[in-house]
Amino acid sequence: GAMDTGYQGGNQGVMAGGLSPDGYLDRRLRPLDAEHYSAAGLLPYRRKDGAVELLLPKEKPWNSFTQDYDPLSWNLFGGKRIPRKERSVETTAVRSFLETVGQVDGAPDQEKLYSLMLKSFMAWYPTGKFALIIVEVPEGELDDFPMRYTAMKEQAGPEQEYRILPQGIKKWNKIIPEISWVAAETVLSESAKSEVSDLLGSMLQITAVREFCEGAADPDKDLPPAPPSRPEAGGGAETSKGSGGKGRGGAWKGGGAGKMSGKGNMFGMPKGCGAMMMMAGKGPMAQPMMFASAKGMPMMSPMLYPPFQPQIQQQPVEMQRQMYGEQLYVLVQPLAPSPYLAQKITGMLLELPHKELILNLTNTEELQRRVKEALDVLREDGVA
Repeated sequence: GAMDTGYQGGNQGVMAGGLSPDGYLDRRLRPLDAEHYSAAGLLPYRRKDGAVELLLPKEKPWNSFTQDYDPLSWNLFGGKRIPRKERSVETTAVRSFLETVGQVDGAPDQEKLYSLMLKSFMAWYPTGKFALIIVEVPEGELDDFPMRYTAMKEQAGPEQEYRILPQGIKKWNKIIPEISWVAAETVLSESAKSEVSDLLGSMLQITAVREFCEGAADPDKDLPPAPPSRPEAGGGAETSKGSGGKGRGGAWKGGGAGKMSGKGNMFGMPKGCGAMMMMAGKGPMAQPMMFASAKGMPMMSPMLYPPFQPQIQQQPVEMQRQMYGEQLYVLVQPLAPSPYLAQKITGMLLELPHKELILNLTNTEELQRRVKEALDVLREDGVA
């Protein structure tokens, strides 16, 4: 079936830091790729008469090796992640997209883009650590967007190749004379090779991405659905005994739980290494956690029953972490506003002392309290 063609991608070894060395297409990124991506982009698509069309910028990409612009070619909307500021692929992708087209009359705003992403899937290009969010544009929307883009360009006048930033650094501008709905077959054809940027060309080498473009696979139908995004984060959480709860509330702020305090951010980790690091463990044994059970195997049962505990405790520590992490993720997901935040919160909960960790797996009220607390911390930190 369509599922064996680069969906999930299989885990053939791991790159430095546990990143996936293989390109793949899936409902969402593997946790470590989502945590340590370097750049991200947005690929809007639509179906016209059964064929896939892509909304692409025609760009003169800046080439940092030759220190010059490459020839005009079809590219992807995207950009580099802003270190220590952007924590999610979505943030980087949306910012990069809006930097290019946000000024266009009738451009989708941030909220609109996030709502389109509810039906999205992701592609990962390992060499560039580039994450691409592929979103379907509903029929009839953005049809005349390319024309509106051109109109905006004409009003704006000739483009500056670069601007000088306050620190005196030359920043090369993206030069994008046009954007267009392009039949996916066109960019796949051999004859188009010279008109396709390296980045887009590399993405199209990923089997599952090609099959999507050819119309041979419909990832949105083939992949298991993403859980609905629920902004109200688990309704009842508010009422459960306030967020302080027996004075242990502040454990994540660097107090309380021993090794959580110390330098760095609220997890007591050096700045810049996000919560998901913990799941990967350290050393050569570390494996990225797979939340999506490949090949449709059932997820583990959500609640930990006592008989399951000793089995976990006989495992090596790293394995234990992974098993608890998978269990926790299943429980946290319905309470978290997005899968991305569910991953973050799971990482934070895994840092709790063992007894409290087990309590979260067995006591729903305690878990809701902790999730709410974690969300507050992430909000203060500007993540949520």
